[in-house]
Amino acid sequence: MTTFRAELLRARSRTTLVFLLLCIVFTLFSMSNAGPQGHPPLWGFREVAILTATLLMGRGAVVAANDFSTGTIRPWLISRPSRISVFTGKLAASVTVALGSAVIIGLVSFAAGGVFGETATARDMAVATGQFALACVALTIFGHAVGVLTRSVPAALAITIAWVLPAEKVLQGRSSTLDQWLPGNLLQDFTLGVIGYHTSPAAAVLHATVPFILLDVVALVLFARRDINS
Repeated sequence: MTTFRAELLRARSRTTLVFLLLCIVFTLFSMSNAGPQGHPPLWGFREVAILTATLLMGRGAVVAANDFSTGTIRPWLISRPSRISVFTGKLAASVTVALGSAVIIGLVSFAAGGVFGETATARDMAVATGQFALACVALTIFGHAVGVLTRSVPAALAITIAWVLPAEKVLQGRSSTLDQWLPGNLLQDFTLGVIGYHTSPAAAVLHATVPFILLDVVALVLFARRDINS
């Protein structure tokens, strides 16, 4: 809990605020372009949601890997009773920031929706924001795992972005079974609101999150056992 609180305090920075504002502007820009394409603003929100979630994934990867790159991981380990508490505290903080960002972006988008066209109902916006939040949390878990495993900011960003964008697109369509276990594609379907056409929502949530959670478990085991040379 101490690590969690400390990480949240560290996240209350100007950099995080600027990052959040950029995500909001990014989302509002997409919503403003929905009307000229004959769609309501909610469509624009959904279209850009997976890209915004990918940005939050990148933040999770950078935060996790940067502690190793800068050597700040050592003071954390010295001041805490166990590595597991450090790992889980940092992961929980990154997930909280991602979830909070998703909620704020959703609320701002709902408030500004009428400026760009037909305002979405509170229910429709809540559903879209919830699906967006799921993508943000799941991808942040992925980013955190890769950041801990690589211990390098450039490597973590390269791997996470390469997997979510080109790698899964290459694998998509090769097997119906494989398609059901491509978390990035499933999360994109969630944010677009089309998940029900392929599989049940419950199964999709399971398939979209379990691979990333298992990867984080592997990262936790290695983090607890490997030497820290940074």
